[in-house]
Amino acid sequence: MKILLLGGTGATGALFVERATAAGHEVVAFVRDASKLTPADRLTVVEGDVRDARALAEAMRGTDAVVSTLGLGKVKDPGSLIADSTRALVRAAEDSGTKRVLIMSAFGVGDSLAKASAFARFLYNSGGKAAFADKAEGERILTASVLDWTLAYPVLLTNKPATGNVHAVDLTELDRLPGLPRVSRADVAAFLLDAAVGGAWSRRTAVLTAGR
Repeated sequence: MKILLLGGTGATGALFVERATAAGHEVVAFVRDASKLTPADRLTVVEGDVRDARALAEAMRGTDAVVSTLGLGKVKDPGSLIADSTRALVRAAEDSGTKRVLIMSAFGVGDSLAKASAFARFLYNSGGKAAFADKAEGERILTASVLDWTLAYPVLLTNKPATGNVHAVDLTELDRLPGLPRVSRADVAAFLLDAAVGGAWSRRTAVLTAGR
């Protein structure tokens, strides 16, 4: 399949490119700076602003799905970057006809915050409250659309190798997630690809932790 990727220069996005192209899929990476991506077979790089719906729609034409691993990273004064880019993404997807959209968010966003441990809630509220609020607004825009969306909520990300055993549970079925669990970026990238290819997580939110 052909996949449009946002956030391809980030750590998880780079792992997604590696896994998807190795599996024979075509990836179109929509990035701010093409020089930050190493050329590879089955990879096309398009420069642009993720808040530009017209540019996104053009890059999206002919793709089967959109995957976003977009994060705030080292962006100075991100403001409402996630909400604005999600709004543009929804408009572009509706215009281009690409209905499948998967977004990597984070555990602690929106309704998941109440299901975190007390320690995790303290960390989320003290360090990333504004960023999480921006993500939550973007998700409200996405889930209110007619698109075939999936939200992925990984817990604390690590750079450990893939285990091939990521545990995914629907947010609505989760009562409480104790402690401060972790999951590797490589396993999250694998989940996103599997979910893009399959339909099991259509219009659902998956909380991702290391497999048991």
